[in-house]
Amino acid sequence: MQARFLLLAVAGVLWSYHGGPISANGAGETVDFNRDVRPIFVNNCFKCHGPGAHNAQTDFRLYKREKAFLDLGGYKAIVPGKPEKSRLYQRITAEDKSERMPPPDSGSRLPKGQIETIRQWIEQGAEWERHWAFQPIERPELPEVENEAWPKNGIDYFVLDRLEEEGLSPSKEADKRTLIRRASLDLTGLPAKPDEVDEFLADSSPDAYENVVDRFLDSPHYGEHMARSWLDAARYADTHGMHFDNKRSIWPYRDWVIEAFNENMPFDKFTIDQLAGDLRENPTREQLVATGFNRANITSNEGGSIPKELWTRYTIDRTSTMGTAWLGLTVGCAQCHNHKYDPIKQKEFYELYSFFYNMADKPLDGNAYLPPPTLQLPSDKQEKQLQEYDKQIAAVRELIDKKVAAIDYQPSKQKAKKGESKGRQAFVWIDDQLPEGANVKSDGNGTDWHFVSKSEGPVLSGEKAVTITTEKQGQFYFTGAKQKLQVGKGDTLFGHVRIDPENPPKEILLQFNDGGWEHRAAWGEDRIDYGKKGTSSRRLMGELPEAGKWIRLEIPVQKVGLEPGSQIQGWAFTQYGGTVSW
Repeated sequence: MQARFLLLAVAGVLWSYHGGPISANGAGETVDFNRDVRPIFVNNCFKCHGPGAHNAQTDFRLYKREKAFLDLGGYKAIVPGKPEKSRLYQRITAEDKSERMPPPDSGSRLPKGQIETIRQWIEQGAEWERHWAFQPIERPELPEVENEAWPKNGIDYFVLDRLEEEGLSPSKEADKRTLIRRASLDLTGLPAKPDEVDEFLADSSPDAYENVVDRFLDSPHYGEHMARSWLDAARYADTHGMHFDNKRSIWPYRDWVIEAFNENMPFDKFTIDQLAGDLRENPTREQLVATGFNRANITSNEGGSIPKELWTRYTIDRTSTMGTAWLGLTVGCAQCHNHKYDPIKQKEFYELYSFFYNMADKPLDGNAYLPPPTLQLPSDKQEKQLQEYDKQIAAVRELIDKKVAAIDYQPSKQKAKKGESKGRQAFVWIDDQLPEGANVKSDGNGTDWHFVSKSEGPVLSGEKAVTITTEKQGQFYFTGAKQKLQVGKGDTLFGHVRIDPENPPKEILLQFNDGGWEHRAAWGEDRIDYGKKGTSSRRLMGELPEAGKWIRLEIPVQKVGLEPGSQIQGWAFTQYGGTVSW
């Protein structure tokens, strides 16, 4: 039988064995604080002596050891080994109603069995344990049982020990029809098919049950069934969750989770890929898809929303969800105060919070089906088509580059009439030098305009080019050219760019000044915050040009709002990170 099913079975049975309180212990039996005593305190004492009891008349608290064993002014509530000298025991056994705890007007009084449990616990040394969930896991010794022939594995010993303690005998093994029904529903969420039942009934081999379990584990429905609970914890949904509640195309993440269970993915990989798959070295497409875990929170584009407030909400959600899904803790309580029950401080919550505060998505989702950042996920067939198209495009670009490089550009001395074009001819305004009168500037982010020669960097034509490296957003530009670039009807502006394949930018932007800078064309990610997207002040032209080659960028003047007769007297080269030659 495969290990994953066995682990699930062990987890379930151990929880039931160690989980909640049981009946009062008999004389001489060791009292377990977490199992037997803590539940009594929580259910009967925490209202006045718990973590949220701010109006109580005493500092005595029963949720922390250091508070439970305080010196209360010459006496203690708990004196290990001496129940008769412990004020706690004195009060829960007091006949005087004014002394008895819980107070009679609370409507509660401890049963004799629970009082005896507390007495035994104090008499046995009042050992105080942290919550079982925070203690190291230790393999327990197998208990001794009378019917030693019945257990088939270690878990059976614990089950039988409890049954014998209660004076019960194990039930007979279920019939084969019942066994396969249980296994199928537990492992796939579906009833077994008739032919599967018939096959199991006809299999008389000693490992027939193990074989049928393995078949269910190998079923694709196993991953679907297991993923349901995980996707609930990950707050997966196919819509945004509020406002217009538009559709959200995040189902590839759902399929990734299903496949992870079907492949029996190691838990450390399952964890890292979802929380930080994009931070792995050379992440695969699947690892990027896995980070959909962090993108499944509710988002909004509601008018009047404050972006920073939404950003904070999303980050709190992601922090809390990580705590719930991986730690099994309600860490979200600590966003406002130190946790009352779990050992999570508010400071620790915001230390976790800081990891999720640098997400790449925007606070307002734009009611988009695919709010960026997004990832293309072509099928295998589509991938092959794209590769073939890339080859064809590369061949055409190489031909274009050769022909463009062979052109001997000469500035035209002919002047066009206002509003007219001189026909289809190239006019080079910037090459080895800038137009006369150009007033060169940069944005102060460490970007300087300087030409490099062929021996220093890549040059397409002439003897010089400009190569710029920035860490974030940077630009260099000029204004005030005496010989202005006159725009004619149907003209196309162009410039050549070469992106360094070792250090590509996130986005590049060309800007044209005809007295104002509201004429822009951009390629790549939406990072540079100039102009209004979708207008001539910020026209998105497509993906980044292919790296490692000189690419001619063409911008029809009407796309950036330049009217015939406009006179361009300045040009700006802007990039977000990377190394770019212009």
